[in-house]
Amino acid sequence: MRTLAAIDYAVIAGYLAAVFLLGMVLTRRAGRSVEHFFIGGRGMPWYLVGVSMAATNFSIDTPLSITGYVAQEGIGGVWFFWSNAISAVLVTFLFARLWRRAGVVTDAEMIELRYGGRPAAALRLFKGGYFGIVFNAFIMGWVFLALTKVMGGVTDLDTTKVLIVATVLVFIYTVSSGFYGVVLTDFFQYFIALAGSILLAVFAVREVGGLGAMVEGIHGAPELGPSVTGFFPRLGGDSVMPLSVFATYLLVQWWAHKYADGGGKHIQRMLSAKDENHAVAASFLYAFMNYALQIWPWILTALCALVLFGRMDDGEMGYPMMMARVLPAGVLGLVLVCLVGAFMSTIDTHLNLGASYMINDIYRRFLVREASDRHYVWMSRAMMALLLAIAVVLSLNMDSVGGAWKFLLTFASGAGLTWIVRWFWWRANAWTEFAGMITSGAVATYLQLFHGDWLYSWKLLTTVGVTTAVWLPVTYLTPPVDDETLVAFVRRVRPGSPGWNAIYRRHGIRPEPFLGNAAIHTGLALVGLFGLNFGVGNLLLGRPAAGVGLLAVAAVALLALALRVRRRAAAESR
Repeated sequence: MRTLAAIDYAVIAGYLAAVFLLGMVLTRRAGRSVEHFFIGGRGMPWYLVGVSMAATNFSIDTPLSITGYVAQEGIGGVWFFWSNAISAVLVTFLFARLWRRAGVVTDAEMIELRYGGRPAAALRLFKGGYFGIVFNAFIMGWVFLALTKVMGGVTDLDTTKVLIVATVLVFIYTVSSGFYGVVLTDFFQYFIALAGSILLAVFAVREVGGLGAMVEGIHGAPELGPSVTGFFPRLGGDSVMPLSVFATYLLVQWWAHKYADGGGKHIQRMLSAKDENHAVAASFLYAFMNYALQIWPWILTALCALVLFGRMDDGEMGYPMMMARVLPAGVLGLVLVCLVGAFMSTIDTHLNLGASYMINDIYRRFLVREASDRHYVWMSRAMMALLLAIAVVLSLNMDSVGGAWKFLLTFASGAGLTWIVRWFWWRANAWTEFAGMITSGAVATYLQLFHGDWLYSWKLLTTVGVTTAVWLPVTYLTPPVDDETLVAFVRRVRPGSPGWNAIYRRHGIRPEPFLGNAAIHTGLALVGLFGLNFGVGNLLLGRPAAGVGLLAVAAVALLALALRVRRRAAAESR
């Protein structure tokens, strides 16, 4: 634990002031309408949207969680994070265009567009509370916990005061400037946070004597060993990561969660993009930054923490303990404020997103329908205050950031497939999603309370299996959506899936197929991203031949992807 120097305080104060002023710049524009307040008037360029997506995921909780996974399961444990790259790339080439075509304000609003009738209205109301209150408050709660851990592990500052100051500032600029302030501050905060994580990794590696010494220290430690630096579990070996967990990450987790077709915060940003192409480009930029650019500084810091501190009861504390040990005055203040900025970028996103559900899908849709835009904007600000209070209460009842991550993913895992199916199969209805969400939440909660010692993989697989066994028969036992609603949806969104052939034939609609191209683009992008990611990782860990080979494969795949995307864009412009 460190006492901050005067220069550290100056860096922190200057940063917080800059972010606050930047966030307040666009207050007047945000107050024009609900669309301006929640999705920036649908005029955001791809680079702002993509960086904002990355900044939201680059939260203060993420490096702590990664450090905890590395401490527990070695680098292979990061597959909990890496596996979601599959979902991110699928969203880029499969769902980004569909969401932008839908033209809604929130993903819950799309429910009535897709299903229609009273069941759809009830589902929209339910999802407004499910996502707007439960999920967003839960996520903010573990972000509060992460900031508390960082501040408590690094400095002797009063953590409560720091938490209050940062939260008040982010609340003021978020309620004032809405989505504009969120995206603008995200863009600034992301690059500062990335620089801070790289600086910490550099000082951490230097502290242990260099990259070679770091690898030797891990391989030579009796409680660690070579399996810690492996990217995959060893078959029949002394792997610290169970094979069943790895298989679950790679084969199931990426589609069995809330973000299966984009997730609320990313959908909100795709809906804010200028057009379909901007939405696709933004999503790919996010996938590149989140899964190939920013991850290795965290992993290196986590490995250095293992060398210096060994395994600890709370592996997540390795990250702030490294900050306290290796960073000189001034640099400590910069890295610390980078994490505070990451905290702020996540809180502002979930305040705005949560309020969008509460206003657009509950208050405006069911309670007060004909008020002015000014009224709805002010009510949005009131809902943010309520959401913030709920998140603070939840944070007081959490003790593990990584554990909270896994529970929340499991809670919605069984419903993940229903959120994919609804785009590509005409027979899915509102009861499909009701059954998926309610069953998934009930099973996950039961397992957490009564089988908390089960492996995460078994909890996830059980939840998905039981939930699927419920929602599939419910779909066939309940009436299908009426053809008028289905035709309107198909004409507006153009899903182009064989699962809609019955509707196409009955109404003489010519499908607009794009699944083949999307599959090829997804495959090339995944080869490129994982090749780049593991190529860099092998170079850092002293395996140059593998590193150079993987980087070459990544270059070929990304070049092929760029050429295909360019040809498609040229064909569409004719």
